[in-house]
Amino acid sequence: MSVPPPPIADTWPEPPQIELPDATTGSVAPDAGPARPLDIDLLESLNAEYAAHPFHQPPAQDAGSRAERARKRLVEAHRLIDLSERRVLEIGCGAGYEVWYIAHQLNSDAYGLDIAARAAWEHLSGPSVHFACADIAAGHPFDANQFDRIISFSVWEHITQPYAALEQTFRILKPGGLAYISANLHRSAIASHRSREITFPWPHLLFSDDVVREFYKRRGRNVTSAWVNRLSWADYEQQMRRIGFQIRMLRFSERPIDEAFYQRFEAVLGRYPRTDLTRDFFKVVLEKAGAV
Repeated sequence: MSVPPPPIADTWPEPPQIELPDATTGSVAPDAGPARPLDIDLLESLNAEYAAHPFHQPPAQDAGSRAERARKRLVEAHRLIDLSERRVLEIGCGAGYEVWYIAHQLNSDAYGLDIAARAAWEHLSGPSVHFACADIAAGHPFDANQFDRIISFSVWEHITQPYAALEQTFRILKPGGLAYISANLHRSAIASHRSREITFPWPHLLFSDDVVREFYKRRGRNVTSAWVNRLSWADYEQQMRRIGFQIRMLRFSERPIDEAFYQRFEAVLGRYPRTDLTRDFFKVVLEKAGAV
């Protein structure tokens, strides 16, 4: 049994009276001189510097490449949570080709949800292919306990109310159901989603939205950064567990830190855990406990 510490006396000694007690007489902080402002001129300079060797090669956007990525995503999700012969929802379905594949390749009753209706939906819809234009975080587009499986690929980082969306996902998932979610983390080097034009890492952590907007304005485009929420994996995990999800699988896609770049901007990048700076995407399988 531990012994409690002795009590502090009621009377306190008087410290010496010192003139200008906060005056500095020395410092361990190095004098790096004036920092270069994080302005449009620096962004342009870094972009020119990295143009010959961009830090990230964005995926191709032709129809064949997009279809191949869709199939690979579905193969991975199916291997982890079995999408066959079930009622399946994709949150953030885009044009809807994954939904069509789920119905026609995996014999499931497939649903797609997105905040913007796509022209392709009319052509892809059918007896087992359904689409809805709605915000999963606002209102109740689906009844509770409706889906056996829910999937979402690279969408959650763009959801403006990510916690409410997780709560609704839990509500509409059947007891015993599984959800597979992959999402880009905000502190990732590629989280700006602008690496086709901005060639260096972490522009969204270094530069304000106004600076990025000016970069595109100079190129005749009205564009700003594409990220929305600023969540780390720790933020996601805390909310998933709070809501009631059980985490059945978790892994990250990661990339090494560009150490030379990091050292140049450590005053900003050093505010974040290095592990967060290396993580591009999380991939997680969530379960809503209960009988199937």
